[in-house]
This record gives sequence, structure tokens and C-alpha cells, in this order.
Amino acid sequence: MDKPKKKVHPFFGVLAALYGIYLLYGIGNSMMDRYTVGQLTEQMKTVCVGRFLIDLPAKMDYSYGQVFVDGLWISGQEETRESFDARVLTRQAEIEAERNELGRKSLEKLDQYDNHGFVGRIFIFGRTITKGQENGKPVEWINVKLEAYVHSNGKSFNFKADSYNAELVGDLRKLIDKLQLVPAKEIPTSAGFCFGPGMFVDPLPAEMTEGVTIFAGFQDHPDLALALTTRAGTKPDKEDRLARDTAFDAEMPLWQRPLVDKLRKGKRSINGIEGGEVAERWTELNFVHTFGFNWEVNGTEDNVYLPFMQLEMSTGHPVNAGARPVTSFLGEDALLQLWDKISSSIRIRPTGTPPKREPPPGPKPGDTSTAGDICPVSGWWQCQDGGNGARVAGGQRQFLTAGQRMPQALLSRPQSLWNKLRGVQASYRLEQPTSWTLVDRRSRTRLLPAVPPADAAA
Repeated sequence: MDKPKKKVHPFFGVLAALYGIYLLYGIGNSMMDRYTVGQLTEQMKTVCVGRFLIDLPAKMDYSYGQVFVDGLWISGQEETRESFDARVLTRQAEIEAERNELGRKSLEKLDQYDNHGFVGRIFIFGRTITKGQENGKPVEWINVKLEAYVHSNGKSFNFKADSYNAELVGDLRKLIDKLQLVPAKEIPTSAGFCFGPGMFVDPLPAEMTEGVTIFAGFQDHPDLALALTTRAGTKPDKEDRLARDTAFDAEMPLWQRPLVDKLRKGKRSINGIEGGEVAERWTELNFVHTFGFNWEVNGTEDNVYLPFMQLEMSTGHPVNAGARPVTSFLGEDALLQLWDKISSSIRIRPTGTPPKREPPPGPKPGDTSTAGDICPVSGWWQCQDGGNGARVAGGQRQFLTAGQRMPQALLSRPQSLWNKLRGVQASYRLEQPTSWTLVDRRSRTRLLPAVPPADAAA
């Protein structure tokens, strides 16, 4: 007899159907998310950040934070010349009304700036004196406040430092002299440090320090935020991003650990720049999944093309500050796709600066050498022999190669009818050695005389 088949409870059938619907819903959402990312990244725009470039989706808005160069905070803005003048005069009145710690007028010096298309004013004020000891000896540190405001073609730039070495205030003017405007949507080709509306052209040595941050996001989706920071001329951290992440995980409370999933963790090289990457998914207390992506370069202290660099992208940001995290408009796979698209575009900004050419070593034009000597350098040499109807065979200027013997000039007499018929040229040499003068250090093919000379006679 066949055993009767066990009946499946209807509840389990409903449960299986619901699970199938859930899987189909998830697959459908994933496909839609990938399609959305494809649409978002179909058109990209290139943005200059310091000495680097990054490609962002065309629909992504971005802005620059304050720039830090040589101890000064710098910001740029668009405004008319009239608005600029009014703003600077208002600030001047405020500074003139201030008093320093000695009870005297705070303003020490007001300089007018007018150079390479920029006009403005430089304020030196707020002197402070701090006493202390250094190597067992009493010392005084004298600092001042610096502010500068310059304007050109509808763009203004503000320079500020609350505590600057009083002996180095002249560096501010030198820095402004390096400032150049960068037209909107253009990527500069000059070597230097760019920050959106402006850039400082090289040379800017690493010890001056330079840093900038760019913030980006979608206006229609404020739950996602992105930032890229570069900082050169500072000491790298003792621990890189991966080491800090390991230490953070080790100190994480036990109850939090199940809420974190590592999507990625390891070294990642982007266009030859070595860094560490960490990508995480967090389950928040309101059961919302948020994501964090981070790529960081620990950097060096003396190389502006290998600075500290950090790219961050995170989700779950609510519209109202202090509110609970919100669900991202993209799912996990789509976020990874977007992250890879943006992060993989980071690269050093190419410049059109030609390599610096050092003057070649050895003789310079005007130096002389005598027949029989070794030719010291390839180039065009000229001899003083000839005259009175006599010509130098091959020309008074001849191309001579380094290492060959300097020749004795071969002179030619006026060509006779017989020699013309034979197609030769009578020639002779002087007894005294020929003196050659270097006139051009340039590598070119030597030109042979049109008429071959006859054998030289005494």
C-alpha cells in the first residue's frame, strides 16, 4: 500500500508565495537602481580639486569649502566691483575701530593692491605678543592678523589669518601675485593649485601647505552626500585608513557589531595613487540601512602630488538636521556602481607646462678652439681665414661634431677656366692653425660644398 502524502499547511504556501514576491520585488528594484545610476552617470563633468581632477555626474551640484594655503584661509565669490568696494570699506571701518591688547589702534598698515588685473586692499592689524621660553631662554612670539580682499572681472577673493608671524607678512602679497582667474567650466592647464574660480600658479613648495575640500550632492536626493579633500605639506598620520578601521572595529561594543556589514575593505590603487578603501552598510535603530564609502591616501609631507587625500560618500542624511536617518534613493548594488564610477576618475591634473630646460654644459657661443684640438661640442663653428678672393671650402661656418679634430681651413683660389672644365677647385692651407669660433649650438646636418676641391697644394 502506498503511504499517504503529507499535506502542506496552507500557511507555508502563502509564506513561500510572499517570499517569492519579495525576491522578485528586490530583483526589480535592483534592476531599476542600476538603470537609474546608468542614467545619472551617462553624462559626467570634470572638476578641479587642488592638483587633481574628479568626474562627477552632470546633475550633481558641487561647491568649494575654504582653501588653506601658507597659513591663510582663502575663499572666492562672485560680485560686482561696486559691491566689492562697499564691502571692503565697511570692513576697513570695523578694523579701524578696533583696539589691540595694548589699548592702541589695532590697524598697523593698510596697503593698496593693484597687479596683474587684481585690485584691492591688504590689512595688517591685531598685533599680539606672547612670552615664553625656548631652549631655556626667554623668547617673544609676535603675531598679527592679516586680511586681504582683491577683485577682478566680477570675482572677489578673501584672504584671512588670525595669527600670522609678523616677520612674514610680505608673503601674503607674494601669494596674491600668484593668483589667476579660472573661467567657469574650464580646467586650467598651468601647473599649480586650483580651487574653482581661481588658482595659484607654481612654484608653490610643499612646505607652504595647501588644502581644499569640495562638497557634492544631488539636489533632488539630499540623502546622499560626497566630499573630496586634499591636504599637502602636513605630516601623514601614523595609522592609515585600514589600520584605523581595524582599531575602530576592535573597540566597537558587542551589541553594535551585528549592525555593521563590511562590503569592502582593502588596498585600492586609483590611476597609480595608492590608498585604502572601506565600504560599510549600517542598520540604524529605526531599521533603515545607511551606507558609508571611504577611500583615503595617507600622503607624504614633501610631495604636493602625493598629499593626504580622502574621498567620502555617505547616505541616510535627512532633510532636517537632527532627524532620523532616511532610506537612500539607491540600493546597495547601485550605490557601489555609483561609487566606483566617481572614485575611479580621480587623477593628477595634467598641465601643459614644458619641461624646464637647463643650459647645456660646455662651451658657449663666442668660445674659440684651434685646428688640431678635439671639438668640445657639436654645433656651427666659424673661422676667420679667407679674404682677398680666397674662400673657405665648405663655407666659413661649418657644422662640427663633438669629439672630432678641429680641421685646418681649406682655402680656395678663384676658379680658372681649366678647373671649371674639369669640375674641380684649386685649394691650399695656411701654415698657422685655423681658429674656430662657436656661433650656434644646434644639431643639424652638415651641408657639403657644391664643387669638390682639388688636392691641396703647398
